[in-house]
Amino acid sequence: MPTPTNFKQEHIDEAVEIVKALGCNYTLAAKTIIDRHNLSHYNVVNFVKQVTRYYHKAASQDHGIESVCDQQGIDIKDVNHYWYKGEHHSIHVKNDSGELVDWEEIKSAIEREISRTYNPIIVKGNSKAGVLKWADLHLGAHIRNLVITPDFDSEILLIGLLKSVEKINSMNFSSVDVDIVGDLIESLSGLNHINSWMSMNKDEIGAKAIIVCTKILNIALQKINNLRKVRIVAGNHDRISKDNDEDVRGGAAEIIAWGLGLMGYDVEFHPYIIIHQVEGINHINLHGDKGISKMKTSDILWKYGKKGLFNFVFEGHLHTIIEKLSSNQRDNFKVLKDDQVDHRRLHLPAFFTGNYYSETLGFSASAGYVIVSDNGNGKPDVFMGAI
Repeated sequence: MPTPTNFKQEHIDEAVEIVKALGCNYTLAAKTIIDRHNLSHYNVVNFVKQVTRYYHKAASQDHGIESVCDQQGIDIKDVNHYWYKGEHHSIHVKNDSGELVDWEEIKSAIEREISRTYNPIIVKGNSKAGVLKWADLHLGAHIRNLVITPDFDSEILLIGLLKSVEKINSMNFSSVDVDIVGDLIESLSGLNHINSWMSMNKDEIGAKAIIVCTKILNIALQKINNLRKVRIVAGNHDRISKDNDEDVRGGAAEIIAWGLGLMGYDVEFHPYIIIHQVEGINHINLHGDKGISKMKTSDILWKYGKKGLFNFVFEGHLHTIIEKLSSNQRDNFKVLKDDQVDHRRLHLPAFFTGNYYSETLGFSASAGYVIVSDNGNGKPDVFMGAI
């Protein structure tokens, strides 16, 4: 019978446990398993090498999880999942409050901390209407000291929002709509994505994230001249559960919209799409994470477009204006956007420029916003502001 060189993982694990429990050497542990399971045909030398390798990996894992927990001030008993790769460790913490957050509890907290504070600023403007587009705010993210990704936190976010307000006020529109296309917060629980909790402000999680986001939006929105309406589409980060399957409505964004309504704003919310017309432009707002964004532009317009108007599809989610293939161009021809005589499709710049995960993947983006208006001929004038 040939001598096997690959051993069953269960036998290796058992030998490792013997080494850990009894403090014996690897050869003795390997021989114990061979005798116990009648594996005399195994090559003992190779078996010992594999047991030795897995023992050191297990010891490194044990030390790694303890070290990460110590650094973050987390009880190791509260760890739900643990990943190990080489020298890198990451953990997920148990969500003791359950996967879904109590909506009524959050609403009560918001009602205690906010009230009807919005006082419209009405000034004489020109005859044009403007639409200010905000995407991917990620309130609660706390980014520091990466190589190419700028620092980010709630104060930096507010500075960016106020810069966009200053710009749109300088354009002197007679009315202004604000469209927010998803990912208003980074995470309600800190568990939306692997390692989310490691790049977050611990004081901006849960109900606090929603309250702070509502207040920051209020600070910026209340400074907009001739503000008419606020529209909010939910993003994948706005869910109130850990998994997309359990909250497909973006409950956090819905509650923020509700809170802004309490403050006195005219707010419209939808979990995945908002369509509205401003002068000759039909705005189709998507976050970009749902299946609808995988459709060809022509199919989106067939379902949601307005015949006789210029249809403009806006998406966030990708955190940058990327090169993408147009469905109407040759396969090897790349364009910045799907741009035709009667429609355009554009990925909006994000306020959030990235984190450790995106930087290690080689992704980077410049923060910014977009302002859209009708040029007087039923076509859009687009201003892209950088922050």
